[in-house]
Amino acid sequence: MSHWNHRVVKETLPDGSEQFSVRETFYNVDGSIYAYTQNPVNIVCESIEALREYCGWVLAALDKPVLVDGKVEFVERDNDDE
Repeated sequence: MSHWNHRVVKETLPDGSEQFSVRETFYNVDGSIYAYTQNPVNIVCESIEALREYCGWVLAALDKPVLVDGKVEFVERDNDDE
């Protein structure tokens, strides 16, 4: 079954500056990336507990390698969930 998590994505802006954001990233069973969200995550939760859990997921993204926009080699999505 495919899965997702949060990852930090580095982008280079037209003026040459860089910015970092957190995106939901989607994986095939073998761990290959088939997509990440176009827009950064927007953290809105219904409770403090849910917000704390979500922030934990975002903080965990800081411990993973940074994905560089435009250099990620996306693959086809597996059909395992269909």
